[in-house]
Amino acid sequence: MRITKLSLCFAVFCVMLATACSNTKPTKDMGELYSLALDAYMPIDKGLNGDMKYIAIDMSNFKDLDETDKDQILKHFDKYNVEVMEATYEQLTAKGLHDPQSMVLNGVLLRVEMTEISNKQMVVEGSKYRAGDGAIGTKVMVKYKNGKWQVTQADGTWQS
Repeated sequence: MRITKLSLCFAVFCVMLATACSNTKPTKDMGELYSLALDAYMPIDKGLNGDMKYIAIDMSNFKDLDETDKDQILKHFDKYNVEVMEATYEQLTAKGLHDPQSMVLNGVLLRVEMTEISNKQMVVEGSKYRAGDGAIGTKVMVKYKNGKWQVTQADGTWQS
């Protein structure tokens, strides 16, 4: 009986030690990470969002993205009740999705210029663009906290 209790205590101690010392890495769902970061752009300078007809996302500088991630990002922005598409500025103007007189887009274009990814953090620097004199630079930090990824900082870095 004493050996059984001692064995049970030792087993419980080993399990506790193993889980306390495990260095599990958070999984990086790139679709989720970019969705969180890009969505943090939207409340920065809400004036750029006024009367927008679409949200375009330029994914040409995204890291480690596959088609499933791209679809996940686009679907995330459905909550804004406007058309959501993957497009560059050049593609938008070629489609006529701007006012040719003022060169103002009929929606907003979200871009990423730089991404730094580590084990528990992602920093995204980019921009939200509407026109040459209607754009902002952004810097968003997404961290793994309390078992999930969340935006911890989102700031404007420049304004035109």
